[in-house]
Amino acid sequence: MKTASNQSDTTDRIAIEQVRRLRFDPATIVLASSLILLLGSGWLKSGVFKLAVSGVGAVLLVGGLVKIFRALTLSSLPLVDGTARQLAWIRIIVCLTALIYTLMDPLPAISHLPPGMRNDDQFFHLLNSIPAYSALVANPYLLGALQWMTAGLLFLGLSGLLTRATLFLSAIGFFLAQAILRHYTYYYHSGLALVYLLFLLPWTPCSAVWSVDRWLNRKKTPPRAGSIRLSVYGCFGVMAAVYLVSALSKLRDSGLSWLRGENIEHHLLQDALTPIFFGDKWKPTIWLVQHHAPEFIFTVIATYGVLVELGYWTVLFSRTARIVMPIAAFCMHLGILVFQHLLFIDLLVLQLIFLDVDRIANFCRFHFRGREEGTTVQMGKQTSAILPSYIFVASIALLLTGTLLAWAWSEEFYPFSPWRMYADISKKTPVIYPKLAATLENGSSITIPIRDCSPAACANARYILFKAFYKKGWNEVFDQFLASYAERRNRSLAFGSPISSIEVQLWRWNYVVDPNDPRFGWVTDVYRYDVTSKRSSSR
Repeated sequence: MKTASNQSDTTDRIAIEQVRRLRFDPATIVLASSLILLLGSGWLKSGVFKLAVSGVGAVLLVGGLVKIFRALTLSSLPLVDGTARQLAWIRIIVCLTALIYTLMDPLPAISHLPPGMRNDDQFFHLLNSIPAYSALVANPYLLGALQWMTAGLLFLGLSGLLTRATLFLSAIGFFLAQAILRHYTYYYHSGLALVYLLFLLPWTPCSAVWSVDRWLNRKKTPPRAGSIRLSVYGCFGVMAAVYLVSALSKLRDSGLSWLRGENIEHHLLQDALTPIFFGDKWKPTIWLVQHHAPEFIFTVIATYGVLVELGYWTVLFSRTARIVMPIAAFCMHLGILVFQHLLFIDLLVLQLIFLDVDRIANFCRFHFRGREEGTTVQMGKQTSAILPSYIFVASIALLLTGTLLAWAWSEEFYPFSPWRMYADISKKTPVIYPKLAATLENGSSITIPIRDCSPAACANARYILFKAFYKKGWNEVFDQFLASYAERRNRSLAFGSPISSIEVQLWRWNYVVDPNDPRFGWVTDVYRYDVTSKRSSSR
């Protein structure tokens, strides 16, 4: 025991010495300089100077990351306790969450939507220029095949069968499926982190344990400890980058004014009035407004959210942070679900990748099996460098650089995003929101939750319904959209009787003047669509 303790002390001293030397390594200086250039360029006005600064910063960042990741020894550095079980656990969590996203949306239904609904900016302009893509989204059988093939590949990746191939193919399928959903709605952020991680995992040794591949080939040479730790560290880095740029977007666009209670109150109320999940009867935000909750309550909510996002990057350097920050982020997203009725399934579940599964596995083995587990993998001996796959290093470098560039330029080029979620400032002005009403052929009138007409479960349909009032020349496309919705619901008699007409109502609620209005405002405009007359004229 004394010998083992001495070896551990020696390893720690070596690790500390390596950290000290790394501070003055040229690659570290280049990396730090590139981050300063990229983050600084985000506050510059668009122009040649900003292009030059961000371009140089991006090149230096890629080079610095590649140099450090190819030379750094993480097996003894106190950065992350990455093990084969931890990496396999990340694979399982990512594949399981992506599988949920793949199955929750009826992708074949996209084929019934009018082509005019497709966005034509950035990445989606490229999709529109591909003839094969138009044929894909117009065919429900091809879309169904894409959905179920992606689901099957994700299940194989979760199981660890032909892991590298199935993860890579499932990443492509998931990438395309998520792109199609955004193509017909808008660029929403739920599920983006999964796209990043799915493209990263195929180049990691994530099938070393808890996989069919390992069970079929027990004599395979085990992966090196440093490669595994770097892979785990890279996955943590993706999560840290997402939260960091989200916080920076808020501070850049709105400054400290974003923390004002009236700002977050307006954002929360807007979403509460057009809920996506669990908002039909239980609306805590409206309850707070109607009971005249003091503004500091909303300030506390806003401050907590920004502090969590700003502090999340500490998971890269602190074991304590890898316990505290995922719990804090989970609570934040749970609060978003409660007050805004938005469900970020990925960012809720992905907090579990920080779970110390080795400690849990050892506890279970000690208490329930009473002997050493036969599948424990002995890691290969670590030399002076990790020498991970060039593809892995290039992938994580490009992911991080692309994310920071998207933030610097406030541009959304799928799958990169500046993560400008609610970054704009709002004041105590009346809330404008849509409602969906329908008259049935039996004479009854009903109010339809607007999420029922959304092509994607995680997209808020209000952005589609707003186009009926604010987007010129969109009436024909919008009529086709409503016709598609009515046809789908009438086919299954979802409301007990066919829909004869639909009204998209635009409501305005001045919650400052009349917070206790039981109707939450009044109708200011109506867009009517007669399903029966359109159906008759088409015969």
